[in-house]
Amino acid sequence: MTNVLVFGAHGQLARALASASWPRSWRPRFIDRATCDLTDFAAVRRLILSTNPDLIVNAAAYTAVDQAESEPDLAWAVNALAPAAMAEAAACVGAALLHVSSDYVFSGSLGPPWVEEDETRPLNVYGATKVASEQAVRAALPRHLIVRTAWVFDSTGRNFVTTMLRLGRSSSKLSIVNDQFGRPTAAEDLARALVHMAYAAIATDSGWGTYHVTNSGPTVMWAGFADAIFRAAASWYVWRPEIAPIRGCDYLSAARRPANSVLNIAKAERTFGLTLRPWDEALRATLARPLPGHGARPAHAA
Repeated sequence: MTNVLVFGAHGQLARALASASWPRSWRPRFIDRATCDLTDFAAVRRLILSTNPDLIVNAAAYTAVDQAESEPDLAWAVNALAPAAMAEAAACVGAALLHVSSDYVFSGSLGPPWVEEDETRPLNVYGATKVASEQAVRAALPRHLIVRTAWVFDSTGRNFVTTMLRLGRSSSKLSIVNDQFGRPTAAEDLARALVHMAYAAIATDSGWGTYHVTNSGPTVMWAGFADAIFRAAASWYVWRPEIAPIRGCDYLSAARRPANSVLNIAKAERTFGLTLRPWDEALRATLARPLPGHGARPAHAA
């Protein structure tokens, strides 16, 4: 029996992990804030020491990128100090740790897709907390998988896809950034990949380290991603708004965003035999049917 603790039970990635196919002998237990407050580091350690898991999956994060600029202490606690406590406790009980990180660890300078060995130079508080989390995990625990991903979406959480569909119901024209590019990632596909990677690493006690995992397919600007969302939902979301491309500097936000969020996924593909489908195919599958709350006639179409 392989016992697994998954932190962040109510997040979009943990929800996808809850629906994923786990190995038959694995028993995942999903931990929410009521069970363990991640800002209580002693509680994090006590939970791990008392349950003695074989694997810890940290799918929890403070992801309000702009708000992190005004709440840095909370962002650091959840994103950096809690994973450090997880890694230290994991080392005590002999558990492995799968920690999910972000493209925001990089500066976003224009160039080729980021590889795992590239220098981390975050632009904002959120990115800095994720760099610190990675450093803490590496320092405390050799048996770790750090998986960086980007532009994660699903059909129910707070993400770019659901935000676009919500905004499209109240406006006939949306101004979307068109000088920041990346490769979107379906939470469902990411979850499947994480389970696969964890199983392979534990079964062979090899492959530990840092990896990039996103869907495959062409890179895309945010404006192009928005257009793809409305095209994918066209069979049921019939009031398609106009997409007006703007520059990132014209979009007022507290935190700077990377211009280049494209992650090179070759290492994970090579090491674990991963083949994630193209992001636009995953998007079409996600939006094949109406999403709850998004099918009603929008105000601007009345």
